[in-house]
Order: sequence, then structure tokens, then C-alpha cells
Amino acid sequence: MLPVLVVLVATWALVWVFAFGPKGLKCAAARRVVDMQFTWFAAVWYLFHSKDKSFSLKEVKDAVHTDLKDPELKTKTIVFIRHGESCWNEMFNRGFGPGFVLRVLKGLLSELYKMTLADSVFIDSPLGVRGEKEALDICRYLRSQSAQETTRTLPPQSALAKSLAFAQDLYNGGKEGTRVVSSNLRRSMNTVVIALQDRLFRNGEKVQVLSSLQEISSNVDTISLSTAGGVQPNLGGHMSALDAEKVFDAELNKGNKKPASRGSERIREFVKWIFKQDEGKIIVSGHSLYFRWFFRMHLPHGLQHISKNKKIANGGVVAFELVQDSKGSVMILPGSITSVYLGFAK
Repeated sequence: MLPVLVVLVATWALVWVFAFGPKGLKCAAARRVVDMQFTWFAAVWYLFHSKDKSFSLKEVKDAVHTDLKDPELKTKTIVFIRHGESCWNEMFNRGFGPGFVLRVLKGLLSELYKMTLADSVFIDSPLGVRGEKEALDICRYLRSQSAQETTRTLPPQSALAKSLAFAQDLYNGGKEGTRVVSSNLRRSMNTVVIALQDRLFRNGEKVQVLSSLQEISSNVDTISLSTAGGVQPNLGGHMSALDAEKVFDAELNKGNKKPASRGSERIREFVKWIFKQDEGKIIVSGHSLYFRWFFRMHLPHGLQHISKNKKIANGGVVAFELVQDSKGSVMILPGSITSVYLGFAK
């Protein structure tokens, strides 16, 4: 909370200097600072009033009741790609040693400058330098596996064979039968474009932005700067100059989540969307807490599995089969969960 309060106080000072100085609101930078000040107030309001995590597994139908012998059983292949380290993660997730204060101070100074550009390193936090490298590492790994012949010499049902097959398909696959989607937060959008750049540009695929994939948390970094039906004007980092409208389809982006909404509702909305699609494979760029809750909600409640307790690693890729019976019950097939790259954090 301290960094948030410091940002508010400091930016109020900027508002007084720029907005109410001799040139007043004629200064474009001052107007942008004022706009971002209101965005910050909305984010802090959300922090204290959010119900995003106000749900439990008791409210969720146990996936064990899914009829796997249903003749109308539908099956989808899902690939989860967790985003790389964001600027927020860099500040708050590397421990609280001597470097913590320096990282936060650097972030606060950067925030003051970003606000004059109607941007932020805290709100809708983009990828940091390490995060961009992690996304690029996914791309490099997929390239390295694209022409491998090792799958021919491995038992087809072995974990390694399935992992390599997923990696090769992620790189070589065409857009027919596959949909690539991302949450409406910049770090997720950054990651999928960097990680799948070869495939996207080769196939001319667009990434569909879904607000139903927005991260489950009340923190300000999970607030999206996008608008309904649109994308952020600046994706941050080395993607600042990217023409986002050529890469993303934001028709189904409803904009930012509301304080009264809950993360479980977005997961259910996403699952409904999945089974309405003609495509059999959905590649998803998203977030650790959202993914972990997705596993908890769709694996049998009594099953012990690493996906329920551990996050997918930064820049990690995990695939699985998701099925739905004719009564609408949905289940992740436990034996289908495959670590494609990095897998779950230790």
C-alpha cells in the first residue's frame, strides 16, 4: 500500500504544478496526468472494494461428475502460456532484501514520468526486461523444436513425446482449427506476440482479446487500461511502437472488470466461449492465479495435483484436454496435463 500512497501524493503534486500553473490545462502533459490521476483513484477504489476473489470451490460443481462415456462428449485441446515477469513482478516478487527499496523507488520515478504520457508501470503492468526475455525464450524454444525428428523414436504416449508434439504444433501449426487468445492485460498481450511471433506473422493470425481472461486479483496491476472493444494505445516496452490493431482482435474485450464481479464468473464465461467455438484447439496467453483457479475448478476436487497448488512458471507453457458432457459438466482430463516448456514453478 505504501507505494500506492506515495504515487497518489506525488502525482497530486504534479497535478498542482502542471494543471494549475501559469499555462493550466493547456499543457497536454498536465491533462494526461489528470486523466491518470482519476485512473489511479479508480484502481485504488477497486483494491478496497473488489470481490474478485470472493468465491470458493464449494460453489463449484465437482468435475468428477462429468460423464466421460457420454456419446456427445466434446473435447478441446487447451494450451496455457503464462506471461513473463512484469514490471510489477520485478518490484514486488523478487523478495524484500536491500534491492527492494531501490526497485520500488525506481518504479515510482518511472510512474511519475509515465503518467505524463497517460501510461503506467503499476496499472496494467507491462512486461519488464526479464519478462520480454522470458517470452523470447519461449519463441526460441519453439524454433529449436520445430524441425526435431525425435518424436518418431519415442513412444507416442510418453510425456516427452507429447510435450515435443505440442511444441512443434505451436510453432508449425496453421490457423485452421486453432484460436489464439489473450487476456486484456498488456503483459499477457506482450507475451503471446513475442512468443508466437513466427507463427502469427507466417499465418496472418490475429490474437483475440478476451476480458474473461483478466487476472483474478484486486491488485492495481490487474486493472486493464483497455476500453471495451479496443486495446491499449501503448503496450509498453519494446512493443510500444506495435500497431496493435493489426495484431489483436478486441471485439470481445468488454474493458476492465467491475468491483462486484468475481473471478470464478469470468472462468465460467471463458469455458462457455471455448465450447461454442468450432476450433478444437485454443492457445491461451494469461495469468498465474487465473490458471491455477482454472485447474482447481475443473479437476476432480479430491485429486491431488501440482497445478492446484503451484503456479505455471513465468514464461511457462502447459497443455491439457478439456471435456464437456451433454449436461454441461466440464472436466480437465488429469492424465492429459502436459508440461510443454518450463511447466509449474517449484
